[in-house]
Amino acid sequence: MAATTGLTPAFVGMRAADLLLVPRRGAGALRLGIPAGTSGRCRIRGGPRCEIGKTTTELQEKVAASWASSVSALEQFKAAGKDRYMKERSSIAVIGLSVHTAPVEMREKLAIPEAQWSRAIGELCNLNHIEEAAVLSTCNRMEIYVVALSWHRGIREVMEWMSKTSGIPVSELREHLFMLRDSDATRHLFEVSAGLDSLVLGEGQILAQVKQVVRVGQDSGGLGKNIDRLFKDAITAGKRVRSETNISSGAVSVSSAAVELALMKLPKAHFLSARMLVIGAGKMGKLVIKHLSSKGCKRIVVVNRSAEKVEAIREELKDVEITQASR
Repeated sequence: MAATTGLTPAFVGMRAADLLLVPRRGAGALRLGIPAGTSGRCRIRGGPRCEIGKTTTELQEKVAASWASSVSALEQFKAAGKDRYMKERSSIAVIGLSVHTAPVEMREKLAIPEAQWSRAIGELCNLNHIEEAAVLSTCNRMEIYVVALSWHRGIREVMEWMSKTSGIPVSELREHLFMLRDSDATRHLFEVSAGLDSLVLGEGQILAQVKQVVRVGQDSGGLGKNIDRLFKDAITAGKRVRSETNISSGAVSVSSAAVELALMKLPKAHFLSARMLVIGAGKMGKLVIKHLSSKGCKRIVVVNRSAEKVEAIREELKDVEITQASR
């Protein structure tokens, strides 16, 4: 009791009922539970004789000062913690995976269709330590760009969000994710936009996808000034790389590279009369058919489960003879 109330050792061993400190409304002063009118010497029930002094005022002031000191110390501690947190500089970060770091099965689980980018951006911006967000999701990569109030807390929240949306445990995700910060994150996006990080060096489709991130982000409201500036500068860099270098010469996508390789294996005498087989009528299959058509191959067989997709391609490419073969 002596240690917690600031009273002299003479009060050690007394019961709480014998000596009661009652808080009084106001400036935090405390009133000692001693009968009114008592002054000088007093005897506490069941306890030894104690010296109170001429009045209880000195004791009340002492306890009040101790109380005020404790409150002040607590407020200073809270203020110091808040100040340390507020001084932590926001970071631009990218966390994701690509064809270079993760198998296709994991990329498929994490992929976010373009129609759901706005929803994903909204959920990311609602995280406690995320101010801005953008999602770049393609068949070869899934990358999330954020402005984080705290690097460690922000990255942890984004990883947990990715785990929740994909159903993949964080421990498994961590083995395939890459995380970059500030200048490293900026450099990475510039390389992506320029086609330097693509499966086929210099492919042009990724630049259009980066542009689409800006359009979707602006519509959703999650693309703040920092992410907006980052992506627009990356688009400018991607355009300059393609206009000032020869990186875009030759095959500039996986689909075009596949077509060129197939035509290299085909005898020139059978080039125009050959019937080409394409497996799948998704986005990549459609691009392959377009590239084959541009090379003069007009007879194509498509193997696909869905007849609707094949019919849609047939309607779009009416100058190409497209037939469907069931698997």
